[in-house]
Amino acid sequence: MNQAVPENKDLFEHKRAALGVCALLCFLLALAIYVIAPENRGVLLAGSIRIGIVLTATWLALPQLRGMLAKLPAMIPAVALLLIIVCAARPNLFRIIGTLVVVGGGLTTVSKWIQTLSPKSRP
Repeated sequence: MNQAVPENKDLFEHKRAALGVCALLCFLLALAIYVIAPENRGVLLAGSIRIGIVLTATWLALPQLRGMLAKLPAMIPAVALLLIIVCAARPNLFRIIGTLVVVGGGLTTVSKWIQTLSPKSRP
């Protein structure tokens, strides 16, 4: 029962490999649907191809995403995911949320720029 715990990098590589296998399985499912049921391809074929493409893109970008997410506070990805879900559920809110994100990002950039202009020594 005294098994060695794999290193964080090894665990990351295993997760990345599993993601690649899932993407490959989606493409194989799409191929099987195309060959076996050519008259009833429809939604299942399109969905499996799209999911395979998204998983493949995620698989390719995972090392960069991991490095980028390590630098962000933990709250930012959670809020971004919540905003994506809200925008998918209510597309009209995308305009409002998009405007707020752009204005908030602009104000943050301006405030950081102003902080660099102000003297460093404050009482």
